[in-house]
Amino acid sequence: MLLAPIITHISTQMPTLRQVTAASSVPLAVQSLKTFPSACLLMPRGMAGKNTLINAIDHNVEDHFSVILAVRNVKDMAGFAAAEDMDALRPVLIAALLNWVPATGHDPLEYVGHQLVHYQDGLMLWADHFATRHHVRSTL
Repeated sequence: MLLAPIITHISTQMPTLRQVTAASSVPLAVQSLKTFPSACLLMPRGMAGKNTLINAIDHNVEDHFSVILAVRNVKDMAGFAAAEDMDALRPVLIAALLNWVPATGHDPLEYVGHQLVHYQDGLMLWADHFATRHHVRSTL
């Protein structure tokens, strides 16, 4: 799955984000996020199903990726102010990606979960997880 169309779509749908980037890991995402609010797309991971054909190959592949949203708010060190900022961004991200088709041949995106990734000194990172499916086919 190509990352550039997803990054462009997020940037277009969420103009309040000051930075939208990609990273291969959470530590690299933390290092790359310099302005806030921002988003970082984590590299996708996929899982192929069993071949469903004889004398050919057909795998249903499910790709998962995460979008880390980052906000910084130092009004309180307990994180409530940052959580309020995050609560304003997350529905916009979910609405932008839910049911959007990231590439030709892929199913529309589905929302599959979320988690708090990091909080320290007013910096909050939150990951929302998405999935899509596509087929890989070949004849023998």
